[in-house]
Amino acid sequence: MRLLQLSDCHLFADHAQTGYGVNPYQSLSRVLECAAGESPDYVIITGDVSGDNSEESYRHFLSLMDRYLPGCEWRVIAGNHDSNTHFEAIFADHILHAGNAWCIDNWKVHGLDTRFQGARGQILPAELQAVSADINSTANCFHLLALHHHVLPSGSWMDKHALENPQDLLAWLESATGIALAIHGHVHAGLCYEAAGIPVLSVPSTCWQWQLNPEFGTAALPPGFREIMLSPDGEWTSSVRRIE
Repeated sequence: MRLLQLSDCHLFADHAQTGYGVNPYQSLSRVLECAAGESPDYVIITGDVSGDNSEESYRHFLSLMDRYLPGCEWRVIAGNHDSNTHFEAIFADHILHAGNAWCIDNWKVHGLDTRFQGARGQILPAELQAVSADINSTANCFHLLALHHHVLPSGSWMDKHALENPQDLLAWLESATGIALAIHGHVHAGLCYEAAGIPVLSVPSTCWQWQLNPEFGTAALPPGFREIMLSPDGEWTSSVRRIE
């Protein structure tokens, strides 16, 4: 089963607008065209669909998904740039809420809403409890956790935009059973690390890429997506795909 992860599209109301020298609408179009060539079974978007909180930005996303991946089932979680009523209204049928997992074969995908203040995030105990209850209610399933903010420090300027209480998530991961993998966005980079013994993956942005150094900067890397192959026996493999 092929699950594709997209993140940090930062679309604007004006699809001709650019940011950091990149047009996010055109960039997402190219990423989705490439992604369609992989014939994904499912797609998950880990936040920051919009870059300006506009209704039009979300409409652009729906239009592009319909153009390049018609009929493909997808879910989305909110990022810090999605703190608006348009996200909730337009994506109502696609939002992955804690406690209401997305069941795909014998995997369950769980979402956490980490929005807090500005670009910083927060883990809410009620959301962790909801995911735990969902996990405990289902036997013989493998579990994937999706959130927007990074779980561990990146060692870069992005850490000032991190979770306020990562210790709560780490403590929960240490006690949770059945979590095989966690994924996130936010850092605009394809990272792979472990947190509380759980493999954690991030993904390049579909627009500009962050340079993960102490000083702010963009990286001269192309946009992309992550491909995650989920096996019925709970095994998984993953790779990052960037467009030329």
